[in-house]
Amino acid sequence: MASKKAQVGTALLTMYIAWGTTYVGIALAIESMPDLLAMGMRFLAASTLQFFLVGLTSGFLQFRVTRRQLMNMCMLGTMMLAVGLGTMSAAEHVVPLSAASLIVASMPIWTGLFRMIDGDRPQRSSVLGIAAGFIGILIILQPGQTVARVGGNGSSVTLWMFIILLGNLSWSIGSFITTRLDTPKNTMVLTTYEMLAAGVVLTTCGLLSGQKISDFIDATTRSWFGWTYLVVIGSVVGYSTFNFLLNNAPISLVSTYSYVNPVVATALGLVIFDEPLTHNIVVGGLVVLVSVAMVITSENRGAKMKISVETS
Repeated sequence: MASKKAQVGTALLTMYIAWGTTYVGIALAIESMPDLLAMGMRFLAASTLQFFLVGLTSGFLQFRVTRRQLMNMCMLGTMMLAVGLGTMSAAEHVVPLSAASLIVASMPIWTGLFRMIDGDRPQRSSVLGIAAGFIGILIILQPGQTVARVGGNGSSVTLWMFIILLGNLSWSIGSFITTRLDTPKNTMVLTTYEMLAAGVVLTTCGLLSGQKISDFIDATTRSWFGWTYLVVIGSVVGYSTFNFLLNNAPISLVSTYSYVNPVVATALGLVIFDEPLTHNIVVGGLVVLVSVAMVITSENRGAKMKISVETS
């Protein structure tokens, strides 16, 4: 039987690959699939798979929840997955994977800012990290600097990067308020309901905007491969691995996905789609990644100090 250290190492590598490659999966899926429908169907399929996975291993009674819990999970699924990834699926028609993944990597910076607004007193290094992170984001968002993806409208690339930023902000707010809401203790049950809610919202929005189920079904083999990859690897495997790590590894180690994923996405964007790396993405990306590392390190150090004081 593998040691705990080996299991954690394998899980980390799995999460890096699963979530770092989701940007490629989205790009492949939306090549011939309607973007909102593709993401909506993805979450409907993933939630169904996870429902049976959890039900058959832990019992279907796990999914009995109160009305308040159901409402909270629907709200979180809408904010984090529907808005966060719905905007991403539309934006990736234009925004290169490197820029998209770096903007999303800034989530710990937003979370740190929310904690400051909420009255928490962060360490000086955390404040510096947050300030530097915003500078990095502004560098990435410089108008006229980022080259659009092949076939994308170059004049709208900055607008779509801002839309990704708004989606990431919605995800960050959802993450921040999650612990304050009444939700099931089983995180797999929580994510199943969140994915179901996101699937319903995105599918409905897609249909209302004129996207057709027939166009989703008639997609190319390449798009079906990307979509299937998102369902199985990006959603079910990614979430399961993330939840395992939360319960078996320090949060500082788990949080490293925030600055590993952009590296994976950028490399794959170069290799698979031949996306150019512009000056603003290289410079701004480095600033964002260093800032995220500063915030994560500072937040975890602060948490350890607080625990030490409370238990002394």
